[in-house]
Amino acid sequence: MEFLVLLLLLLLATRLAGEVCRRAGQAPLIGEVITGVLLGPAVLAWVNPDPTAALGAALGVVVTLGILFLVLSAGLEVGAEGLRQALRDRTYIVAATEFVFPFGLGYALAQGLGMDFVGSLFLGTAMSVTALPVSVRILMDLNLLGTRFGRGIVSVAAANDVLAFALLGIVVEVHLMAGVGFPTGELAVSVVKVLAFIGFIYSIGWLFRRAPRGTERRYLASVVARLRTPEAAFAVVLLAALAMGVGAEQLGLHFAIGVFYAGVFLTRQTIGEGPFVLVQNSMRSVSLGFLAPLFFAFVGLNVVLVTSNWSLVFAVTAVAFVGKVVGGLIGGSLAGFRGHALAALAVGLNARGMMELLLAQVGLATGIIGADLYSAIVIMTLVTTLSTPPILKYILKGQTVD
Repeated sequence: MEFLVLLLLLLLATRLAGEVCRRAGQAPLIGEVITGVLLGPAVLAWVNPDPTAALGAALGVVVTLGILFLVLSAGLEVGAEGLRQALRDRTYIVAATEFVFPFGLGYALAQGLGMDFVGSLFLGTAMSVTALPVSVRILMDLNLLGTRFGRGIVSVAAANDVLAFALLGIVVEVHLMAGVGFPTGELAVSVVKVLAFIGFIYSIGWLFRRAPRGTERRYLASVVARLRTPEAAFAVVLLAALAMGVGAEQLGLHFAIGVFYAGVFLTRQTIGEGPFVLVQNSMRSVSLGFLAPLFFAFVGLNVVLVTSNWSLVFAVTAVAFVGKVVGGLIGGSLAGFRGHALAALAVGLNARGMMELLLAQVGLATGIIGADLYSAIVIMTLVTTLSTPPILKYILKGQTVD
Protein backbone atom coordinates (compact mmCIF):
# COMPACT_ATOMS: atom_id res chain seq x y z
CA MET A 1 0.00 0.00 0.00
CA GLU A 2 2.84 2.41 0.77
CA PHE A 3 4.18 1.99 -2.74
CA LEU A 4 0.78 2.74 -4.28
CA VAL A 5 0.56 5.90 -2.18
CA LEU A 6 4.04 6.84 -3.40
CA LEU A 7 3.01 6.32 -7.03
CA LEU A 8 -0.16 8.34 -6.46
CA LEU A 9 1.81 11.21 -4.94
CA LEU A 10 4.45 11.28 -7.65
CA LEU A 11 2.06 10.88 -10.57
CA LEU A 12 -0.35 13.52 -9.27
CA ALA A 13 2.44 15.99 -8.53
CA THR A 14 4.25 15.44 -11.83
CA ARG A 15 1.08 15.69 -13.91
CA LEU A 16 0.10 18.95 -12.23
CA ALA A 17 3.61 20.39 -12.56
CA GLY A 18 3.83 19.24 -16.17
CA GLU A 19 0.50 20.87 -16.96
CA VAL A 20 1.63 24.14 -15.39
CA CYS A 21 4.81 24.10 -17.49
CA ARG A 22 2.87 23.25 -20.65
CA ARG A 23 0.49 26.17 -20.07
CA ALA A 24 3.53 28.39 -19.51
CA GLY A 25 4.88 27.33 -22.89
CA GLN A 26 7.64 25.10 -21.50
CA ALA A 27 8.36 21.37 -21.68
CA PRO A 28 6.53 19.30 -19.02
CA LEU A 29 9.72 17.50 -18.03
CA ILE A 30 10.90 20.71 -16.34
CA GLY A 31 8.02 20.52 -13.89
CA GLU A 32 8.51 16.78 -13.43
CA VAL A 33 12.19 17.11 -12.53
CA ILE A 34 11.54 20.05 -10.21
CA THR A 35 8.79 18.01 -8.52
CA GLY A 36 11.34 15.29 -7.80
CA VAL A 37 13.80 17.82 -6.39
CA LEU A 38 11.13 19.27 -4.09
CA LEU A 39 9.81 15.93 -2.87
CA GLY A 40 13.22 14.30 -2.54
CA PRO A 41 16.08 14.52 -0.05
CA ALA A 42 17.28 17.83 -1.51
CA VAL A 43 14.27 19.79 -0.10
CA LEU A 44 11.28 18.16 1.66
CA ALA A 45 12.65 14.60 1.95
CA TRP A 46 9.16 13.08 1.53
CA VAL A 47 10.42 10.46 -0.94
CA ASN A 48 13.63 8.49 -0.49
CA PRO A 49 15.01 7.09 -3.79
CA ASP A 50 17.69 5.02 -2.02
CA PRO A 51 17.75 1.65 -3.87
CA THR A 52 18.69 -0.17 -0.65
CA ALA A 53 15.29 0.76 0.83
CA ALA A 54 12.17 -1.20 -0.17
CA LEU A 55 10.28 1.77 -1.63
CA GLY A 56 13.36 3.09 -3.42
CA ALA A 57 14.02 -0.31 -4.98
CA ALA A 58 10.41 -0.66 -6.13
CA LEU A 59 10.48 2.85 -7.58
CA GLY A 60 13.70 1.96 -9.40
CA VAL A 61 11.88 -0.88 -11.19
CA VAL A 62 9.16 1.52 -12.39
CA VAL A 63 11.82 3.99 -13.52
CA THR A 64 13.55 1.26 -15.53
CA LEU A 65 10.26 0.57 -17.29
CA GLY A 66 9.93 4.29 -17.91
CA ILE A 67 13.29 4.37 -19.69
CA LEU A 68 12.34 1.28 -21.70
CA PHE A 69 9.01 2.64 -22.92
CA LEU A 70 10.33 6.15 -23.58
CA VAL A 71 13.33 5.03 -25.62
CA LEU A 72 11.37 2.32 -27.44
CA SER A 73 8.71 4.86 -28.37
CA ALA A 74 11.42 7.12 -29.80
CA GLY A 75 12.91 4.26 -31.79
CA LEU A 76 9.51 3.49 -33.30
CA GLU A 77 9.04 7.13 -34.29
CA VAL A 78 12.53 7.60 -35.75
CA GLY A 79 12.48 4.27 -37.61
CA ALA A 80 15.11 2.70 -39.82
CA GLU A 81 14.58 5.27 -42.55
CA GLY A 82 15.02 8.11 -40.07
CA LEU A 83 18.28 6.58 -38.87
CA ARG A 84 19.50 6.16 -42.46
CA GLN A 85 18.58 9.78 -43.15
CA ALA A 86 20.55 10.84 -40.08
CA LEU A 87 23.58 9.00 -41.47
CA ARG A 88 23.08 10.69 -44.84
CA ASP A 89 23.06 13.97 -42.92
CA ARG A 90 26.56 12.99 -41.72
CA THR A 91 25.65 12.98 -38.05
CA TYR A 92 28.56 10.60 -37.47
CA ILE A 93 30.76 13.69 -37.76
CA VAL A 94 28.74 15.37 -35.01
CA ALA A 95 28.98 12.22 -32.89
CA ALA A 96 32.77 12.32 -33.16
CA THR A 97 33.19 15.99 -32.23
CA GLU A 98 30.48 15.74 -29.55
CA PHE A 99 32.48 13.01 -27.84
CA VAL A 100 36.09 14.09 -28.40
CA PHE A 101 35.75 17.81 -27.65
CA PRO A 102 33.87 17.52 -24.32
CA PHE A 103 36.13 14.62 -23.33
CA GLY A 104 39.21 16.75 -23.92
CA LEU A 105 37.82 19.67 -21.91
CA GLY A 106 36.77 17.37 -19.07
CA TYR A 107 40.18 15.73 -18.99
CA ALA A 108 41.90 19.15 -18.99
CA LEU A 109 39.65 20.38 -16.16
CA ALA A 110 40.48 17.30 -14.09
CA GLN A 111 44.19 17.82 -14.65
CA GLY A 112 43.80 21.45 -13.60
CA LEU A 113 42.09 20.28 -10.42
CA GLY A 114 45.03 18.03 -9.64
CA MET A 115 43.21 14.74 -10.29
CA ASP A 116 45.12 11.61 -11.27
CA PHE A 117 45.02 9.91 -14.67
CA VAL A 118 42.05 7.67 -13.84
CA GLY A 119 40.01 10.51 -12.36
CA SER A 120 40.77 12.64 -15.40
CA LEU A 121 39.61 9.86 -17.72
CA PHE A 122 36.41 9.54 -15.70
CA LEU A 123 35.58 13.26 -15.76
CA GLY A 124 36.30 13.39 -19.49
CA THR A 125 33.91 10.48 -20.00
CA ALA A 126 31.24 12.13 -17.84
CA MET A 127 31.47 15.33 -19.90
CA SER A 128 30.93 13.34 -23.12
CA VAL A 129 27.54 11.86 -22.24
CA THR A 130 24.32 12.98 -23.92
CA ALA A 131 21.47 11.18 -22.15
CA LEU A 132 19.39 9.38 -24.79
CA PRO A 133 16.15 9.17 -22.72
CA VAL A 134 16.31 12.86 -21.80
CA SER A 135 17.00 13.98 -25.37
CA VAL A 136 14.12 11.85 -26.60
CA ARG A 137 11.64 13.31 -24.10
CA ILE A 138 12.67 16.90 -24.83
CA LEU A 139 12.22 16.40 -28.56
CA MET A 140 8.87 14.62 -28.09
CA ASP A 141 7.58 17.37 -25.80
CA LEU A 142 8.52 20.01 -28.38
CA ASN A 143 7.34 17.92 -31.38
CA LEU A 144 10.83 18.03 -32.88
CA LEU A 145 11.72 14.32 -33.00
CA GLY A 146 10.96 14.06 -36.72
CA THR A 147 13.06 17.05 -37.74
CA ARG A 148 16.52 16.81 -39.27
CA PHE A 149 18.31 18.11 -36.19
CA GLY A 150 15.99 16.04 -33.95
CA ARG A 151 17.06 12.85 -35.71
CA GLY A 152 20.63 14.07 -35.45
CA ILE A 153 20.39 14.61 -31.70
CA VAL A 154 18.92 11.15 -31.10
CA SER A 155 21.40 9.33 -33.33
CA VAL A 156 24.37 11.19 -31.83
CA ALA A 157 23.12 10.52 -28.28
CA ALA A 158 22.76 6.81 -29.04
CA ALA A 159 26.27 6.62 -30.51
CA ASN A 160 27.90 8.67 -27.74
CA ASP A 161 26.30 6.60 -24.99
CA VAL A 162 27.73 3.43 -26.54
CA LEU A 163 31.21 4.97 -26.45
CA ALA A 164 30.77 6.47 -22.98
CA PHE A 165 29.68 3.24 -21.30
CA ALA A 166 32.40 1.26 -23.08
CA LEU A 167 34.99 3.80 -21.91
CA LEU A 168 33.54 3.76 -18.40
CA GLY A 169 34.23 0.03 -18.20
CA ILE A 170 37.85 0.66 -19.19
CA VAL A 171 38.22 3.47 -16.63
CA VAL A 172 36.91 1.25 -13.84
CA GLU A 173 39.30 -1.56 -14.84
CA VAL A 174 42.25 0.86 -14.88
CA HIS A 175 41.25 2.06 -11.41
CA LEU A 176 40.91 -1.46 -10.01
CA MET A 177 44.29 -2.50 -11.46
CA ALA A 178 46.17 0.54 -10.13
CA GLY A 179 49.83 -0.36 -9.65
CA VAL A 180 49.49 -3.58 -11.62
CA GLY A 181 49.84 -2.09 -15.08
CA PHE A 182 47.61 -0.87 -17.87
CA PRO A 183 44.78 -3.37 -18.52
CA THR A 184 45.51 -3.96 -22.20
CA GLY A 185 43.39 -7.10 -22.24
CA GLU A 186 40.36 -5.31 -20.79
CA LEU A 187 40.80 -2.52 -23.34
CA ALA A 188 40.78 -5.05 -26.16
CA VAL A 189 37.70 -6.73 -24.68
CA SER A 190 35.85 -3.38 -24.50
CA VAL A 191 36.65 -2.64 -28.14
CA VAL A 192 35.46 -6.11 -29.13
CA LYS A 193 32.25 -5.60 -27.16
CA VAL A 194 31.46 -2.36 -28.99
CA LEU A 195 32.14 -4.00 -32.34
CA ALA A 196 30.05 -6.99 -31.27
CA PHE A 197 27.18 -4.67 -30.37
CA ILE A 198 27.35 -2.98 -33.76
CA GLY A 199 27.33 -6.39 -35.43
CA PHE A 200 24.48 -7.48 -33.14
CA ILE A 201 22.16 -4.61 -34.04
CA TYR A 202 22.87 -4.89 -37.76
CA SER A 203 22.23 -8.63 -37.64
CA ILE A 204 18.91 -8.06 -35.87
CA GLY A 205 17.98 -5.38 -38.39
CA TRP A 206 18.79 -7.75 -41.25
CA LEU A 207 16.75 -10.51 -39.61
CA PHE A 208 13.70 -8.27 -39.12
CA ARG A 209 13.81 -7.21 -42.77
CA ARG A 210 13.82 -10.76 -44.12
CA ALA A 211 10.79 -11.85 -46.16
CA PRO A 212 9.84 -15.20 -47.74
CA ARG A 213 10.87 -15.50 -51.36
CA GLY A 214 8.26 -14.08 -53.71
CA THR A 215 6.43 -11.96 -51.11
CA GLU A 216 6.86 -8.52 -49.57
CA ARG A 217 5.51 -9.42 -46.11
CA ARG A 218 8.35 -9.80 -43.62
CA TYR A 219 8.65 -12.94 -41.49
CA LEU A 220 7.95 -11.03 -38.27
CA ALA A 221 4.84 -9.40 -39.78
CA SER A 222 3.62 -12.86 -40.79
CA VAL A 223 4.07 -14.12 -37.24
CA VAL A 224 2.18 -11.13 -35.80
CA ALA A 225 -0.65 -11.59 -38.34
CA ARG A 226 -1.08 -15.24 -37.34
CA LEU A 227 -1.40 -14.51 -33.62
CA ARG A 228 -5.02 -14.40 -32.47
CA THR A 229 -4.95 -12.06 -29.48
CA PRO A 230 -5.25 -8.33 -30.25
CA GLU A 231 -2.41 -7.53 -27.84
CA ALA A 232 0.02 -9.87 -29.63
CA ALA A 233 1.82 -7.14 -31.59
CA PHE A 234 2.43 -5.15 -28.41
CA ALA A 235 3.88 -8.25 -26.72
CA VAL A 236 6.09 -9.11 -29.71
CA VAL A 237 7.53 -5.58 -29.79
CA LEU A 238 8.22 -5.66 -26.05
CA LEU A 239 9.89 -9.07 -26.32
CA ALA A 240 12.13 -7.86 -29.13
CA ALA A 241 13.02 -4.69 -27.20
CA LEU A 242 13.77 -6.58 -24.00
CA ALA A 243 15.92 -9.07 -25.90
CA MET A 244 18.01 -6.31 -27.48
CA GLY A 245 18.19 -4.49 -24.14
CA VAL A 246 19.51 -7.64 -22.47
CA GLY A 247 21.99 -8.07 -25.33
CA ALA A 248 23.30 -4.54 -24.77
CA GLU A 249 23.62 -5.14 -21.02
CA GLN A 250 25.54 -8.37 -21.60
CA LEU A 251 28.02 -6.41 -23.71
CA GLY A 252 28.55 -3.87 -20.91
CA LEU A 253 26.35 -1.11 -22.36
CA HIS A 254 23.19 0.50 -21.02
CA PHE A 255 20.05 -1.45 -21.92
CA ALA A 256 18.37 1.70 -23.30
CA ILE A 257 20.74 1.68 -26.27
CA GLY A 258 19.64 -1.80 -27.32
CA VAL A 259 15.98 -0.94 -26.76
CA PHE A 260 16.27 2.14 -28.95
CA TYR A 261 17.67 0.17 -31.87
CA ALA A 262 14.94 -2.44 -31.43
CA GLY A 263 12.39 0.32 -31.95
CA VAL A 264 14.27 1.57 -35.00
CA PHE A 265 14.04 -1.84 -36.69
CA LEU A 266 10.41 -2.54 -35.74
CA THR A 267 8.85 -0.56 -38.58
CA ARG A 268 5.56 -0.59 -40.46
CA GLN A 269 7.13 -3.05 -42.88
CA THR A 270 8.58 -5.45 -40.33
CA ILE A 271 5.49 -5.86 -38.13
CA GLY A 272 2.68 -4.65 -40.41
CA GLU A 273 0.92 -1.30 -40.86
CA GLY A 274 -2.04 -1.90 -38.52
CA PRO A 275 -0.07 -3.47 -35.65
CA PHE A 276 2.59 -0.76 -35.94
CA VAL A 277 0.11 2.09 -35.53
CA LEU A 278 -1.54 0.33 -32.58
CA VAL A 279 1.79 -0.33 -30.86
CA GLN A 280 3.14 3.16 -31.53
CA ASN A 281 0.07 4.86 -30.04
CA SER A 282 0.03 2.53 -27.05
CA MET A 283 3.72 3.05 -26.35
CA ARG A 284 3.43 6.81 -26.51
CA SER A 285 0.39 6.87 -24.20
CA VAL A 286 1.92 4.58 -21.57
CA SER A 287 5.25 6.39 -21.76
CA LEU A 288 4.24 10.06 -21.72
CA GLY A 289 1.05 9.52 -19.71
CA PHE A 290 2.45 7.38 -16.91
CA LEU A 291 6.05 6.15 -16.85
CA ALA A 292 8.09 9.05 -18.26
CA PRO A 293 6.88 11.56 -15.62
CA LEU A 294 7.94 9.12 -12.90
CA PHE A 295 11.33 8.69 -14.56
CA PHE A 296 11.98 12.44 -14.64
CA ALA A 297 10.74 12.82 -11.08
CA PHE A 298 13.28 10.14 -10.15
CA VAL A 299 16.02 12.22 -11.78
CA GLY A 300 15.01 15.09 -9.50
CA LEU A 301 14.79 12.81 -6.46
CA ASN A 302 18.47 11.90 -6.91
CA VAL A 303 19.67 15.50 -7.00
CA VAL A 304 21.95 16.61 -4.17
CA LEU A 305 22.07 20.36 -3.66
CA VAL A 306 24.44 20.32 -0.68
CA THR A 307 28.12 20.79 -1.49
CA SER A 308 31.14 22.30 0.22
CA ASN A 309 32.75 23.42 -3.04
CA TRP A 310 30.49 25.61 -5.19
CA SER A 311 33.43 26.80 -7.30
CA LEU A 312 33.84 23.17 -8.43
CA VAL A 313 30.14 23.04 -9.31
CA PHE A 314 30.45 26.17 -11.45
CA ALA A 315 33.60 24.88 -13.16
CA VAL A 316 32.08 21.48 -13.99
CA THR A 317 28.82 23.04 -15.22
CA ALA A 318 30.62 25.61 -17.38
CA VAL A 319 32.88 22.98 -18.96
CA ALA A 320 29.84 20.76 -19.59
CA PHE A 321 28.04 23.56 -21.44
CA VAL A 322 31.06 24.69 -23.44
CA GLY A 323 32.09 21.15 -24.33
CA LYS A 324 28.76 20.04 -25.70
CA VAL A 325 27.61 23.28 -27.30
CA VAL A 326 30.93 24.11 -28.98
CA GLY A 327 31.45 20.47 -29.95
CA GLY A 328 27.98 20.45 -31.50
CA LEU A 329 28.61 23.69 -33.36
CA ILE A 330 31.86 22.36 -34.79
CA GLY A 331 30.47 18.98 -35.77
CA GLY A 332 27.18 20.39 -37.01
CA SER A 333 28.95 22.92 -39.23
CA LEU A 334 31.12 20.18 -40.74
CA ALA A 335 28.01 18.05 -41.31
CA GLY A 336 26.21 20.84 -43.15
CA PHE A 337 23.85 22.20 -40.49
CA ARG A 338 23.34 25.95 -40.60
CA GLY A 339 21.56 28.75 -38.77
CA HIS A 340 18.95 27.96 -36.15
CA ALA A 341 19.07 24.23 -36.86
CA LEU A 342 22.80 24.24 -36.07
CA ALA A 343 22.29 26.12 -32.80
CA ALA A 344 19.40 23.85 -31.83
CA LEU A 345 21.49 20.75 -32.57
CA ALA A 346 24.33 21.98 -30.35
CA VAL A 347 22.05 22.95 -27.46
CA GLY A 348 19.93 19.80 -27.72
CA LEU A 349 23.01 17.62 -27.24
CA ASN A 350 23.76 19.26 -23.88
CA ALA A 351 21.04 17.41 -21.94
CA ARG A 352 22.34 14.80 -19.51
CA GLY A 353 19.94 13.19 -17.02
CA MET A 354 19.89 9.59 -15.84
CA MET A 355 22.89 8.45 -17.90
CA GLU A 356 25.06 11.07 -16.21
CA LEU A 357 23.73 10.12 -12.78
CA LEU A 358 24.58 6.48 -13.43
CA LEU A 359 28.16 7.39 -14.33
CA ALA A 360 28.47 9.59 -11.25
CA GLN A 361 27.18 6.82 -8.99
CA VAL A 362 29.67 4.33 -10.47
CA GLY A 363 32.51 6.82 -9.97
CA LEU A 364 31.56 7.44 -6.35
CA ALA A 365 30.97 3.76 -5.52
CA THR A 366 34.34 2.69 -6.95
CA GLY A 367 36.23 5.54 -5.28
CA ILE A 368 37.32 7.16 -8.53
CA ILE A 369 35.73 10.48 -7.48
CA GLY A 370 34.92 11.99 -4.10
CA ALA A 371 31.72 13.42 -2.67
CA ASP A 372 32.38 17.00 -3.84
CA LEU A 373 32.89 16.05 -7.49
CA TYR A 374 29.92 13.69 -7.31
CA SER A 375 27.71 16.55 -6.07
CA ALA A 376 29.10 18.84 -8.79
CA ILE A 377 28.25 16.31 -11.53
CA VAL A 378 24.74 15.78 -10.13
CA ILE A 379 24.02 19.51 -9.97
CA MET A 380 25.46 19.95 -13.47
CA THR A 381 23.09 17.19 -14.62
CA LEU A 382 20.13 19.08 -13.17
CA VAL A 383 21.16 22.39 -14.75
CA THR A 384 21.78 20.97 -18.24
CA THR A 385 18.57 18.93 -18.18
CA LEU A 386 16.35 21.83 -17.09
CA SER A 387 17.98 24.49 -19.27
CA THR A 388 17.88 22.63 -22.59
CA PRO A 389 14.10 22.83 -23.34
CA PRO A 390 13.67 26.60 -22.79
CA ILE A 391 16.86 27.42 -24.70
CA LEU A 392 15.68 25.24 -27.59
CA LYS A 393 12.30 26.97 -27.63
CA TYR A 394 13.99 30.37 -27.63
CA ILE A 395 16.30 29.43 -30.52
CA LEU A 396 13.46 28.03 -32.62
CA LYS A 397 10.85 30.67 -31.79
CA GLY A 398 9.17 31.73 -35.03
CA GLN A 399 11.35 29.35 -37.07
CA THR A 400 10.15 26.63 -39.43
CA VAL A 401 12.23 23.46 -39.07
CA ASP A 402 12.15 20.28 -41.13
